[in-house]
Amino acid sequence: LVTLTVRGELLCPLSFASTRDQSAVIPKPGRSEVQAGKGIAMFSRTLLAAAACVAFLSDDAAAFSLAPTARLSPSSFATSIAQAPRSRVAPSLAAPLRMVAAEPSTSTNHLRPTSQPYSIIDKLPEDYSWIVPDDDLKVQERIAKYVKDGDLIETDQTILISWLDNFREALDNAPDKDAKKFVVEDYFSVLTELIRKERKRPHYFLDESVTGTHYEPFNSHHEDSKFFDYQQFGCDVTRPLIDWENSEVVGAANLEKIKAQLEAGDNVVFCSNHQSESDTHCMFTLMEDQLGKEYGEIAKNTVFIAGERVLRDAIVVPFSRGCSLLTVYSKKHIDSEPELKAAKMGHNGKTMKQLGAFFAKGGTCMWFAPSGGRDRRSEETGKVEVAPFDPNSIEMIRQVADKAGALGKTHFYAMALATHNIFPPPSTIGGALVEERVVNYVPLRMAVSQEIPPVPVDESLEGAELKKAVKESRVKRAEIVFQMMKDDYERIKGYEQ
Repeated sequence: LVTLTVRGELLCPLSFASTRDQSAVIPKPGRSEVQAGKGIAMFSRTLLAAAACVAFLSDDAAAFSLAPTARLSPSSFATSIAQAPRSRVAPSLAAPLRMVAAEPSTSTNHLRPTSQPYSIIDKLPEDYSWIVPDDDLKVQERIAKYVKDGDLIETDQTILISWLDNFREALDNAPDKDAKKFVVEDYFSVLTELIRKERKRPHYFLDESVTGTHYEPFNSHHEDSKFFDYQQFGCDVTRPLIDWENSEVVGAANLEKIKAQLEAGDNVVFCSNHQSESDTHCMFTLMEDQLGKEYGEIAKNTVFIAGERVLRDAIVVPFSRGCSLLTVYSKKHIDSEPELKAAKMGHNGKTMKQLGAFFAKGGTCMWFAPSGGRDRRSEETGKVEVAPFDPNSIEMIRQVADKAGALGKTHFYAMALATHNIFPPPSTIGGALVEERVVNYVPLRMAVSQEIPPVPVDESLEGAELKKAVKESRVKRAEIVFQMMKDDYERIKGYEQ
């Protein structure tokens, strides 16, 4: 696992956390840790690129919160996955489509295993247990001790204890007997140690050095740390909360096409709504458990664009470290500290430069939310409404691919997620860096569209008329992508959450 950072700068200008030991391009197993500061040149028009980045995320800079990444270990779930096809049409997909993610012929997930392909963890694996001190303290007692010693802050204690109680309650109410076997206290003991370590030694930046690794060469209270699988840890924590039987992935035929495009060296971009702090791990588990391990690998190697705050919230970081991330500052957070504005814009420019390198190499799967934030439950309708897509955000990604000479081999798809209730966001946007965590036992649903059609521009136009037509095409493209996502969101019962 790799984090790309630039040594010695206050703002980790580029953070790329990969799911494998990789180079600075796209993850391939077996390569060593890389620092992004070496060999990264800015765009020839850096300011233009950075300005485009500013519009990339909306005011919800905490728009994106992730969970752990790394290879899934056989010790954490059943290694054999039943691949027998099973036809299962979601009741909400009966209506005819307009311009949608999945036509009726592709709405059935023919890749779905015939039985639940994993087992809930009922004993903390040795891969994790080594990190917990052998002090015979309950997790609540240990958290209180760390606060007293100054290793954690009081907010950490409030959030962790509330989260622990809520997690236990969610599983107690789950009809799935296996979910009740999950060793909640043991996993929260591990999470406590990861947060403690983050408080004492931030993983991606220190004044004297950049740590930024996704394994533990040493630990704050262990002399000989072992490799820690952040992605698997996050998947283990997410899976018990998922009602597997009633979860659904729509558009399996489109995902088969996507798989073939990636294998051919083309790039794929998912333009998605964003609902939950754990959307990354929802994707990891949905694609692996509902489609099979090959599709799980696609999810785990996907590069996610995120707000940089996911690297600064100590409670989120253990999960962020399990994802492939490129981070950007939103307009709100660029302007919040005027003295750091230039550095933050430089960060955004370098992020887009790195994304361009990924596109140029090919075989990159990328996810981003053109709305710039998580969907909220409307006070007026009581439903979880999807936020509109920003045309500038979509255009920015297209321009990055174009500058990399890869626009012709970069394919765009709409993705709809109905994941709100597993980890609901706060009702308000912005606010404190740390937020209360609430979880629920729920089904998850995801739909992937057909490839987004091109929006042609009349090449015979010139001057002002051409500029106007280009601008209109960007708006129209965003409207088309949003409508495709919205139609599928309705089909996967997003408004019924």
